[in-house]
Amino acid sequence: MVRSRFAITRLIVIPFGALFLLYLLVVGGGGLWLYSQVRSAELHALMNRVTEQVKPLAERLGQGDAMAQREENWLRNDVAELFSGIPSLRSVAVRGPADSFRFDSAGGAPKPVAPLPADAPRASADAAPGERFDNEADAVFVIRFDLTDEASPLVRLDFGFDRAMLVESLDRELARIRKAVILFALAGGLSILLALLIALYAMRTTRRIEGHFQEIYQRASLTEMAASLVHDLRNPLMALRANARALLVAPDDAAEIAGELDRDIVALNDKLSAFLDLTRRHDDGFAAVDLPALVEDVVRQARPGAEAQGLALRVELEEGLPQPRWRETSVRDALLNVLINATQSGQRDGEIVLRVRRRGDAIEFVVEDRGRGIDAGHLHRLFDPFFTTREDGNGLGLAIVERVVKAHHGRVAIANREGGGARVTMILPIQPKEMPAWWKKLKKDSPS
Repeated sequence: MVRSRFAITRLIVIPFGALFLLYLLVVGGGGLWLYSQVRSAELHALMNRVTEQVKPLAERLGQGDAMAQREENWLRNDVAELFSGIPSLRSVAVRGPADSFRFDSAGGAPKPVAPLPADAPRASADAAPGERFDNEADAVFVIRFDLTDEASPLVRLDFGFDRAMLVESLDRELARIRKAVILFALAGGLSILLALLIALYAMRTTRRIEGHFQEIYQRASLTEMAASLVHDLRNPLMALRANARALLVAPDDAAEIAGELDRDIVALNDKLSAFLDLTRRHDDGFAAVDLPALVEDVVRQARPGAEAQGLALRVELEEGLPQPRWRETSVRDALLNVLINATQSGQRDGEIVLRVRRRGDAIEFVVEDRGRGIDAGHLHRLFDPFFTTREDGNGLGLAIVERVVKAHHGRVAIANREGGGARVTMILPIQPKEMPAWWKKLKKDSPS
């Protein structure tokens, strides 16, 4: 039966994993970057608006003696207007080296405050308010203006703002951006979910369609194998008929003819048994396999045939091999077929070598002989059912081997050896590839 070669990792894990990573990169990283850029722009815009609102008072105070204008009505009126127009403004202070006063948002007359220290920095040395805002943590954020030039003693105008209220104002401006980022993220997530659902539906539909093709292919394969079997059975049947007729013609040779009939019947039985073995289901489950015991059993069964050809069997079994999870009966049959083929390779002396070793996450079986080898034109057909280069062969042994190896997701290869003979390499994974339960359900629901 044809099996889909699409692995679950190729259908789901790789594409949707890559899509999810791309989604995180674009929506997560890109959203954060966009938010930080917009926040920085909004913060600078907010600081510029506040600065522009208080700047006229600084320019007017800088035109005269700021300390002497402490009691001027215009100053009180301008400060009161600023407090009412800027909710986050908490204080306005004029500070000099000898005298200082401050207006509070609560109103009333100016209050004296500590004068500037001798090493007080000038406002011109400060970074822009938008750059300082995130680098300072005080509850009151101060925007400063120099009221005197560098040649005169420093007199400074300080505006104190409630940081929490500035942050709240900034958050209100950014609320729309946050909503847009969240909506964009949700839209992206829904798109990925929709794509996943479409992929699952497509896989389910594909499995159903594949089931119909499997049925068609199975019928065609059985028809082809049956036709090949009928063709291969004609010659033995003709031989049986000829021998049966010979009994009537030459009854004195009945014993010899009966021996030939027996051999022909055994050959027919072997061919039919191999055909049934090729087509039957191997439903034995995967279980831990004792490799040394399996190899010993296979060699025991193959040794009589080898000794009949004057051959010895040499086993090179690597120590410390793990216990793989295989269908033990199937693997034993496959390995036995390979060894029997090697003993029938035309080699008349020496030994057949079986090597068993670990190769990464798999077990490798190598069978080598010094027989007549394989014609280069036949190599690509060796696993075809009923193809054989021996007159007494049925052409099903290697087909069974390939079927077992594929059922274990392994590999099998045959090549000629330098100096004569052939080498068969069979590689089987140590652990079977398990499918997720939901994928098994898809397979169960699809036609078979």
